[in-house]
Amino acid sequence: MSTALNQNFYIFATVVTALFLEAAPFLLLGALVSSLLEVYFPADLISKLMPKGRFSGLLFGLGAGMILPTCECGVVPIMRRLLLKGVPSHVAITYMLAAPVINPIVLVSTYVAFRGNIWMVLGRAGLVSLTAACMGLLLSGAPPSTVLRQEEANRVLPAQEHEGCDCGLDHRSKGWSRLAGLLVHTAWEFLDMGKYLILGCFAAGLIKTFMSDTFLNVFENNLFLAVGAMMLLAIVTSVCSEADSFVAASFWSFPKAAQLSFIAIGPMVDLKLIMMYVGIFRRRSLLMLIIIPTVIIYVASVVLGTIVG
Repeated sequence: MSTALNQNFYIFATVVTALFLEAAPFLLLGALVSSLLEVYFPADLISKLMPKGRFSGLLFGLGAGMILPTCECGVVPIMRRLLLKGVPSHVAITYMLAAPVINPIVLVSTYVAFRGNIWMVLGRAGLVSLTAACMGLLLSGAPPSTVLRQEEANRVLPAQEHEGCDCGLDHRSKGWSRLAGLLVHTAWEFLDMGKYLILGCFAAGLIKTFMSDTFLNVFENNLFLAVGAMMLLAIVTSVCSEADSFVAASFWSFPKAAQLSFIAIGPMVDLKLIMMYVGIFRRRSLLMLIIIPTVIIYVASVVLGTIVG
């Protein structure tokens, strides 16, 4: 009994450590890029670059993550600022949902995690783009007063107010102080997001080590259950988008469609995001942001799994 327990613990520790060491460099790189944008770039850069047309604005929202890549936590306050500054809802919401995935760091990390499988990268980008575009179209033309909670919509942002960061630093400082702020902000964001990565690694390690093969086979051999289980795991573990591909890839025995659903839903709907949504959005917008992406990702993943196999 003791030998078996020690062996299981060794396997668990090996899985958790391997997953963390694979994913941590991408999480650190994401924290650094996010901090560079936070410290050195103006918060209203998107509003200055944004085109005027509805569909061109939608396309801009989908691709803005290439210009301002950020994780799902950092993008929510940016979206709020954009709405309060008059950016149309379809652009701001589309950017909020797409940017955590449609950016170079996350796409490269997905490619590395799935050992060069370009179809997983394209599938992830496609599912997220589809969902973000649908949400943008559904909220197109909606003024901030109907999207944000009343106390949020009534806010007036001073021109120099710093939004979107809880690290406690004054990012308007100059020179070496700003460089020091960059390093501190990077460390703060890495540690803040790192706890969710550790949680995801622990969840993967527990499932792979202690869950019986018979129980796992129920999910592995049923596409509908596999997709639902992986989506639920993504929502609960709340792993950052720069690192979640490594957790998903560790479930190699699950269908690819189920792994794809994990890395598609997590950056748009997870526990930490839901808590942020509750504090910002009205109930109707809140429910739409939770239910519609979940339904789209589930149905699309099952269809892809049925067609592709």
